[in-house]
Amino acid sequence: MICTDHPYERFLQKVQRPQQYTGGEWNLSAGLSGKPRVTLVYPDIYELGMSNFGLVILRHILLSSGQFDVRRAFCPSPDLDEIIGSESLDWVDLEGYDPVRQSRVVGFGISSEVLYTNVLHLITRMGLPLRSADRDGGAPIIIFGGGGLGNPLPLAPFADIFFLGEVEEKGVDLFRILAGDGSRSERLAEASEIPGVYVPALGKKPVEIQRIESLRMENAPLAQLVPNSRVSQDRAVIEIARGCSRGCRFCQASQLYRPVRERPPDEAVDLLDRVLTSTGWEKAGLLTLSFSDYSNLPELLRGIDALSEKHHVSIGRPSMRPDTISRLEDGRGITGRVTIAPEAGTESLRQKINKPISDEVILKAVDTLFRLGAKGIKLYFMVGLPEETDEDVTGIGKLVLKIADITRKHGRNPRKSITAAISPFVPKAHTPLQWSPQMDEDELWRRIRMVRRICGKKVSLSWNSPRMAVLEGLLSLGDDEDTADMLEKAVLQGAKFDAWTDRFRWDIWKDLIETNAHLRARLQSGTQPGDDLPWNFISTGVSERFLEAESKRYSESRDTPDCREEGCRGCGACSGTAGDSKASPLHLTSVHPGSTAECTAVLRVRYSKTDCAALTSHLDMVRMWGRVLRRSDLPVSWSDGYVTRPRVHFGPPLPLGIESIAEYIDIDLNLNAITASGAEELLNRFLPAGLAVEETWILAPDTHPPDGGSMAAGYIVSSDCEKWTLEEAVRIAEFLGRSEYVLSVNEKDGCVAFMTLTDSRKSRPDLLLSEILDYPVNIKRTDIYTCYDSSCWRSFRSHSGDMEKKFFES
Repeated sequence: MICTDHPYERFLQKVQRPQQYTGGEWNLSAGLSGKPRVTLVYPDIYELGMSNFGLVILRHILLSSGQFDVRRAFCPSPDLDEIIGSESLDWVDLEGYDPVRQSRVVGFGISSEVLYTNVLHLITRMGLPLRSADRDGGAPIIIFGGGGLGNPLPLAPFADIFFLGEVEEKGVDLFRILAGDGSRSERLAEASEIPGVYVPALGKKPVEIQRIESLRMENAPLAQLVPNSRVSQDRAVIEIARGCSRGCRFCQASQLYRPVRERPPDEAVDLLDRVLTSTGWEKAGLLTLSFSDYSNLPELLRGIDALSEKHHVSIGRPSMRPDTISRLEDGRGITGRVTIAPEAGTESLRQKINKPISDEVILKAVDTLFRLGAKGIKLYFMVGLPEETDEDVTGIGKLVLKIADITRKHGRNPRKSITAAISPFVPKAHTPLQWSPQMDEDELWRRIRMVRRICGKKVSLSWNSPRMAVLEGLLSLGDDEDTADMLEKAVLQGAKFDAWTDRFRWDIWKDLIETNAHLRARLQSGTQPGDDLPWNFISTGVSERFLEAESKRYSESRDTPDCREEGCRGCGACSGTAGDSKASPLHLTSVHPGSTAECTAVLRVRYSKTDCAALTSHLDMVRMWGRVLRRSDLPVSWSDGYVTRPRVHFGPPLPLGIESIAEYIDIDLNLNAITASGAEELLNRFLPAGLAVEETWILAPDTHPPDGGSMAAGYIVSSDCEKWTLEEAVRIAEFLGRSEYVLSVNEKDGCVAFMTLTDSRKSRPDLLLSEILDYPVNIKRTDIYTCYDSSCWRSFRSHSGDMEKKFFES
């Protein structure tokens, strides 16, 4: 059996994407045994949580301190979550498969209000009372942090402690106290003295959201974990800038993360170079709120273009402002899709939200992007903004159609190249629009339908549910009493995965919202500047006076210039000099890209795939091998084109959940200056757990690859089950011998060996055996064969004419 030490071993092959529960990613280091255990949690599935860079940073700084045994845990997908509940299983971490509740500290990274129900649900999965006041002294300390806590009050009764803001400078000291000796109350009291900490049990003492002064190199994660299965942001990531000074009035991030702090371009390029070397990723992303606002963009573009060539990677350009896109013309070009967020459909409404960009500038930016090579453009708009008119709403559709016309001029299909997403406006705490009302669900739907009617099917149009927006608004502006009670009742009634459209339980929320009609009424009527808001005890550094002034300028349709362009605006987030940013020269090392020259030799690799690695799909294995080859720096022949890939050929896919000692990959080489044994040693240094190179051969470039012709695979089956006997093995062998898909079968020493064709799903060994077995068996692939005449099959281990092998030849 595979993953025999995993508490979910019986169920892993019955759930979707089982690899998300097994860990073992590349760059995963052994835990620090004997140190206090800290488990970091993202309250959604692994596919989404592994892409949360905030937790990546926190994990890095805690590990670097050497003071903690740091684990990770994610919300089980609905299928496994149901099994955990029905079987009364523990929710476990990824590193040691230990129950999360046994940690000294459990830290939740919360990026959005719609994750709140998952947070509470996972507390129940730990077997703990939902409310902090009900937990005993043996419970782990539960700490909440992350960008979704601009107003933490709806979660206050359930948290032992919050950390608000950027964690790099305070994280180690905070977790050292929380994981240290002393009672829960003593540790919480000591931690409450750290800036940025809010302990609900100690009352609403003034607390200031924390910001770091600069992006320091030692806080940047280098050895990033490389998942063994696809995740939502499957790429290397470095942060080139944090914060935004544009000041869009609806945007919470532009207030919470002021001022702008940029990583110098030489440091950014060096950091990305090291991350790519360590991970082998074929893609990279540059994290910033507005890429084209980066002050030293020409220098940065030269550096990342060189890295693209050196590492054979695609480096994405993230969200951009239309009025600064012309700055990209200094670079190598653009690959993939680019994001632009006009937000509003008319220039007048964009003026109100402090995004004074004309339609002409947006259209010119789209033309520039397609000319630079963009494959597509994703547009973001909002409906339901304060004072929005029907003309503003129809303006969205008209602008999208104008963009579609430009797309056609570049020979593109707008339906495939243009994606427009509509989000209902949600007022957020600590923004100039925190006092504004939110439109009701019916009105939001009406406005979305207006845009749909104009756009028709000419572009790909999507939208967020107004129902979800209503919930997000209630939680964003909620309190620690009625809102928290409503949240608790929703979770107890089964609400979870609220961010998933198909899992969102509006039936539960609708009844609770109707019961708490005063909360909905407060959301729809708004409040007034000067009102005592529940979160007023939290300071972001941006003054209340500044927010009130910005709210007034919204109503007056007056924009506020960017402080980095026209001087300090007096918001209070910094000393007034944050806009001063100097360029630093790039010192690029010479680039020696792998050749795309003709193949001079083939490296054939036989490798094993055992234990939990057997749960990795064939497509994930293809991606994984590309990353292994990039990490190893083997002299590989690369494909032509802007985005290059290693020239490789794989053997037939192995069914999920089956181990193998005979998986094959042929790798085209462009140099003969490597031996088979040298390649074997090199590749084994860069393979993740459960994979190992068993044999290698250097072959002629015209060698027949393992992915063509008539092919078969050999397997051996056995079982530890008490039902497995010699008689049972004989019965199975006889059954397989009658199958049209089985070429040969033999029973020996209580095991059954057989060979099947690989060109039909019906010949899969697990499906064949499922017809007669009702208990688990161990299936292992033993070799791959190709037919070279009517009677003989040649193993891919055989490479010379005198090494013919007949299957099961005695």
